[in-house]
Amino acid sequence: MQTPSGRPDRTLIVILSIIAAVVILALVVVFTRGGPAVLDPSTPEGVVQTYTNTVVSGDRDAAMKLLSSELRDNCDTSDVGILSSVRVTLVSTKVFGDTATVRVTIANDPNSGVFGGASYESEESFTLVREGGSNWKIDSTPWQLMICYKMEGNQ
Repeated sequence: MQTPSGRPDRTLIVILSIIAAVVILALVVVFTRGGPAVLDPSTPEGVVQTYTNTVVSGDRDAAMKLLSSELRDNCDTSDVGILSSVRVTLVSTKVFGDTATVRVTIANDPNSGVFGGASYESEESFTLVREGGSNWKIDSTPWQLMICYKMEGNQ
């Protein structure tokens, strides 16, 4: 709009400036959102987070190093399948001396495929043991993230 003197209407300029500022702010918020907080890798929940990240990324060797020596020594490997649609959320951690239980929620949303599929969410747990006095190692995992299970007869 033009004022009678031929100059643009200031109201229109102010409205367009506010809209531009809101759009820029929204873009900044979207592009600066961080990922999940990185937990202390010396804690049971930190070990579970590291293990989950290595399994999801397909780094089996790094994941194996986080397993208890008993589980590694009696290991029968397992394929975990495609984990690109898996989300793991920490629920709780309980430590009892040299044993810990880390409860997580595992959500799977396979709807990104051609035919889609049913979504599910379940609460599962990891069991960890302390080895070497201070290192937490995973002794059992939820089936969705299992790369190694104890062979029958070797327990």
